[in-house]
Amino acid sequence: MSRNSRRYRREAEAAAAAANDPADFEKRSSEEQLTILEALIEEARTLTYEAINSHHRDFLSIRLHGQDPLDEVATVNDKYGLVQSTIDPSAHKSIERLDAVGRALRAIVRLAKIHANLKDIDDQILHGDVAVAASSIAEIGELLSELEDDSLLLVDAQAVDLLQMQYLKKRSALKAELDYLMAEMYQINDAGSSVVEMVVSYCVMSNYDDVPYENPVMLGDLFFALTNLDLYRDKMDVLADALIHRWFIPLLRNPNESLAVSKVKLFATINIGAYTASASNRGNGNEAGVTLSHCALVRDKWSTVLDFIRDEMFHDVSIDEDHTVVYEYLGSKLWTTLCPLLHESLLVPLVPADIDDIGDTQHMVPLLELEERWLELGLIAADQLSIKDSIRALLQTYVSKRRRDLLTTVASILATDDANTVVVGGDGP
Repeated sequence: MSRNSRRYRREAEAAAAAANDPADFEKRSSEEQLTILEALIEEARTLTYEAINSHHRDFLSIRLHGQDPLDEVATVNDKYGLVQSTIDPSAHKSIERLDAVGRALRAIVRLAKIHANLKDIDDQILHGDVAVAASSIAEIGELLSELEDDSLLLVDAQAVDLLQMQYLKKRSALKAELDYLMAEMYQINDAGSSVVEMVVSYCVMSNYDDVPYENPVMLGDLFFALTNLDLYRDKMDVLADALIHRWFIPLLRNPNESLAVSKVKLFATINIGAYTASASNRGNGNEAGVTLSHCALVRDKWSTVLDFIRDEMFHDVSIDEDHTVVYEYLGSKLWTTLCPLLHESLLVPLVPADIDDIGDTQHMVPLLELEERWLELGLIAADQLSIKDSIRALLQTYVSKRRRDLLTTVASILATDDANTVVVGGDGP
């Protein structure tokens, strides 16, 4: 046996003894503690690589699942903290060794945590724990990004590449599961029917292969996972598009369209009679003028859809605490599209052309009430009250126009040389 081999064996034996006897470790000098730490880190590194290769290499047909490296790494980390708190700050060489040990240890800790998260994700998805799986995926992404360039010099690049590949696979698998859940929880049916229907399921009991989940997936679980993976925008865009074009716009054109909501224990449904343009209602619906009843009906029908969004599409979801960003994003997406349509279809036609039409401005009141409903439900913020601002601007424009017309008329009269003017007073003939 060579001298170096004997030395390494003695260090390994000392490290093992110190690991099993914390009191013995604390009695040793800083130099001895650092030597033991270096040996323990090498053991933890080897154990971590073995676990990574055993679990995650695709070509292995036999999984040799050994000891969880995270436990071993945690033990080493505790000892590192002890040395860090007791080492002499003036011992520069020892400080340099400790810094090197710390960098190596942090890299191994990240690898062990990534491995621990990755190996459980498949089971989490299978059991319906998509929120937990999403948290794991999010943490893995952060840990991989923290493996800085200097850390890559301290760990095996192949191990990092293997974990990165598995991370992408697990993320894709979870995304596919969330796509399936989204389609199951929000079903829109309009295949050639005269009725467009949305069915919102409050939970999903089984996966795509009809295998029951151990834990049924709730709407809140879906939103949590979408938020953690930063996928909610695309999903809410799809929902917003469906709501706009199949509910809000048809009801804006024809608020007399039938609208019904039904609820049972596990799901709720909203349906609308399909809008069909005809000679009598083709166009923007303003040829005969916008009436108070029309605006009031739009307010009432749209409010029904808004209540369905809040109470059913976000059923049992605490939007004020957990999923505010998703809810507000959907509300803002809807409002930024629909508000200009309200302005064009209902507000502009209500601007009085002359003093005789000034009474039509009372028809704007239901639109103000509708906007307030959006605000009450938290679908828009106080700085998004566009209807109120639009009405103020339109009326100010009307008043300014009337004022200009009046001033023009007065100026015209004053400038007229009227031959029939009679001078009163003065000397008689």
